[in-house]
Amino acid sequence: MGMPTIPINDLDLYYETAGEGPPLLLIAGFASDSQSWAPVIPRLSEHYRLIMPDNRAVGRTAPQDASTSIEQMSEDCLALIDALQLKQVPVLGHSMGGIVAMHMAAHWSHRVQQLVLAASSPSRSARTVSLIDTLVALREAGTPDPLWFKTLFHWLLAPPFFEDPAAVDTAVKLAVSYPYLQPVAAMRRQADAIARFEADGLTTRVKTPTLAILGECDLLIPSSDAVSALCTIGDIRFEEMRDAAHSLHWDDPRTFCDIVLDFLKLD
Repeated sequence: MGMPTIPINDLDLYYETAGEGPPLLLIAGFASDSQSWAPVIPRLSEHYRLIMPDNRAVGRTAPQDASTSIEQMSEDCLALIDALQLKQVPVLGHSMGGIVAMHMAAHWSHRVQQLVLAASSPSRSARTVSLIDTLVALREAGTPDPLWFKTLFHWLLAPPFFEDPAAVDTAVKLAVSYPYLQPVAAMRRQADAIARFEADGLTTRVKTPTLAILGECDLLIPSSDAVSALCTIGDIRFEEMRDAAHSLHWDDPRTFCDIVLDFLKLD
């Protein structure tokens, strides 16, 4: 697995690669970096060369106090595929990463071969915006990391995850001990970027063949809301994963990969 850093725009952008074959760009969601794709890397990398950047204000991309917006993250991804001398790539984005991917497809359609949106929607309900703000505010107020992550997991993962308390405790410990844990101030920058983004008309500009994968148990982006927001994309297919919540590629990596690979191979 490659782990280079490359100067892009006003950043030293860190990204990882895995696998051989045609490229597939993976864009992580809010407060997540390239490691968020860990459950699906083994399967997807059998078919594609995965390119997984750390977005602005997270992971090993520096500096983490750089200005942060959805538009800038989209431009960073475009600059990355330029630097890698790739003319066109399929793009998979999770949650906020899906909004970044949609922005890429809307503005540089000739560079995005196919678009996969995982638990993503351009519209944010007042509840979701409030939740993200509250989660950041809890860290700003000094909530202990173990309690904060356990609270977060309730919003990200499906009910079966919580049936094994030992597994939950292990996941919390791993999250807290992650060496590249996002600083609170950087998390606030990403949250503000989501809140500021104007998505009006975005979906009508996306002409790329698109797959939207939704989680039946997603509390952050309910399936019905996502379908309503995304149905104006001209060429879109919807797939709903049962017993999966917002982090659907963690809830059921096998099914997630099956759906993604089936779609990408259509072309």
